[in-house]
Amino acid sequence: MIKRGLFTADGQELYTSLQVGAMRILFAAMFMLPLVFNRFKTLKNGNFKYLLAVGVFGNGIPAFLFAIAQTEIPSALAGMLNALVPVFSMLIGLAFFGIRIKMLQAIGVLVGLGSAVGLILASGKIDGSDINIWYALLVVGATICYAISLNIIKQYLQKESAVSITGLALVLVSPAGLAILLSTDFISRTNSADGAWIGIGAISILAILGTALALIVFNKMVKETSALFASSVTYIVPLIAIVWGFLDGEVLVAGQVICAVTMLGGIFLINRG
Repeated sequence: MIKRGLFTADGQELYTSLQVGAMRILFAAMFMLPLVFNRFKTLKNGNFKYLLAVGVFGNGIPAFLFAIAQTEIPSALAGMLNALVPVFSMLIGLAFFGIRIKMLQAIGVLVGLGSAVGLILASGKIDGSDINIWYALLVVGATICYAISLNIIKQYLQKESAVSITGLALVLVSPAGLAILLSTDFISRTNSADGAWIGIGAISILAILGTALALIVFNKMVKETSALFASSVTYIVPLIAIVWGFLDGEVLVAGQVICAVTMLGGIFLINRG
């Protein structure tokens, strides 16, 4: 869906990465606003800063990082790298929230990080064209942001509902999304570009299904289990991303698949521990 917002079917630029990121935040917030309209009292009692942090790290920054990254890397690679969330969730929990780590988990972290490096290097040249490794690292940065958000929810927002956390976090960062969108040529592009409404439709689907509704379920998992367990949904993300990429004509190499499987093995060790 990000790719469909960025490019037309023949590979021409449709919307910029900043516009795609801003639309994703804004559309998701608009969808959630009626559901949290009477829940703004949740912002009291010190929750404002935590919900704002979840909005920034769990929604705002990753929306732009993924969009910028996918101007230069395939969506399948972005999805495979997204599997790093449990690795960074463990490391951030260890560094800032006093979570203890077992030997098996430490091995899993090393395997996961090493496999991610291998995955990026294996993706350096596909189908005769170079892939900008620095853009792949933007996805890694997004997974670090997700991990920060997960730990904040688990440590400081345990008493709040998943709907409140998701909706209020999105609403708090939506003014920034609106400001960024209006500071660009979004309106003129929408009026003149062929396929503009297809791109808007794709980002709307992403915002409602892949951001708003998915985050409600995801945040519920964080509250009911642990940040580490909830982040393990990233076992599934690479598989879905690979299938979507394959169906969309993206090229995969054996090294990518091997590194992705190895990375999931590292995540298995983290959860096994």
